[in-house]
Amino acid sequence: MGNKKRKAPSKGKTTNRNRKEPSYWIIVAVIGIAFIIGFGIKIAFFPDQSPSSTARIQETSARADEDLKGRILLVASEFRCACDGCGELPLIECECDMPRGALEEKRFIRKKLEKGLSVEQVIQLVEKKYAHKII
Repeated sequence: MGNKKRKAPSKGKTTNRNRKEPSYWIIVAVIGIAFIIGFGIKIAFFPDQSPSSTARIQETSARADEDLKGRILLVASEFRCACDGCGELPLIECECDMPRGALEEKRFIRKKLEKGLSVEQVIQLVEKKYAHKII
């Protein structure tokens, strides 16, 4: 009963206890580090490959502002300045700051267009309020 012999491990073979297998955590860490380094290289050497969301928002905002300016000029081209002090210049050209002047009228037009009214609706409102339509 007590005479069982153990086999001595052979020198050329490894046992399960002595065999080192790579840990999955080490593999994940190496892949993660490689990803971070690659991302850093992309940012460092190719910064302008795609526009950032801020740039896209600014570009969209600039286009919307240009569209609004165009619609303001479209409405303004239908009227003369209503101040009676500048010789009734076309509203599109006049920049007077008198009461009922060009700046006041253009602010009125801008506010109405920003509220979402159409160009035709704003033309009617300006004609009703300032009554200096070009014939």
